[in-house]
Amino acid sequence: MGDTGNPRQPDGRRQRWAEHRTARRAELIEAVIGAVRERGPGIDMDDVTRVSGVAKPVFYRYFADKADLYLAVGREVAERIVTDVMAAVDAQSSPRGMLAAGVDSFLLWVEREPDLYRFVLQPPVTASTAADYSAVVGMHVSRVTGDLLRAAGMDSGVAEPWGFAMVGAVRSAAERWLDQRTMSREALAGYLTDLLWSGCRTAVPGVVATTPLEAVPRAGA
Repeated sequence: MGDTGNPRQPDGRRQRWAEHRTARRAELIEAVIGAVRERGPGIDMDDVTRVSGVAKPVFYRYFADKADLYLAVGREVAERIVTDVMAAVDAQSSPRGMLAAGVDSFLLWVEREPDLYRFVLQPPVTASTAADYSAVVGMHVSRVTGDLLRAAGMDSGVAEPWGFAMVGAVRSAAERWLDQRTMSREALAGYLTDLLWSGCRTAVPGVVATTPLEAVPRAGA
């Protein structure tokens, strides 16, 4: 009998197509980001195609529909925010310093990319809440919060609600600040840090300030 091949062996063509698809999706996501930066957050697909020079059918070859495309852009923006925030957090050596750096880094991102930030605040109505950009950021903050609590010997069950509450507070204040800039970014970051730190200290008195940072897993560790 002839050799029918091992079904468990990867199909080279399938793998190459998957790699091509991933790379092409990334290029198309960048095309949307570029269009938002040029035309503003209220763009539609006609604007995207005019700015990028990519026809609509090409986008829909790699994304199910506009909602799927916009959701992918939101995820990419979230990952960029998380990367910047965690780089700022990891450069600090105290829990309060980590909190302050994270808040300021988030606001700095918003300040530098206001149109892109506004764009991802308006996901298509068919997009899943579990996958929108704020959920990506919220889950990451929740993991960091859980690491801090476990390192201090505390119950980490509260990490997710606390993490999402902190992200929600900063996000809400950032959105208002974008519309009404009544203070500097530095002042806003300071006020938010004071508020969030006060809440952390009240919720776990004596623990947050004494948690050894070397006991907390770092990003990428």
